[in-house]
Amino acid sequence: MLDCLNAARYFIVKAYDDGMEAEMTNMKLQKLLYYAQSLHLALYDQPLFDEEIQAWRSGSCVSSCLQVLQ
Repeated sequence: MLDCLNAARYFIVKAYDDGMEAEMTNMKLQKLLYYAQSLHLALYDQPLFDEEIQAWRSGSCVSSCLQVLQ
């Protein structure tokens, strides 16, 4: 099982590799983590990472991965 930070790092590195680093925001990263977790649960019936995803006013949030881009 991955750590949430490792999943976030993957998305950040992938954005840089694809030349889309300017488009990667904290909110976009949080959405990608949410989608990755839900897809992994649907396909493998187990979570990708242990951290809890919270429902915030602006969208889903994994609070331990909140400051990754800053």
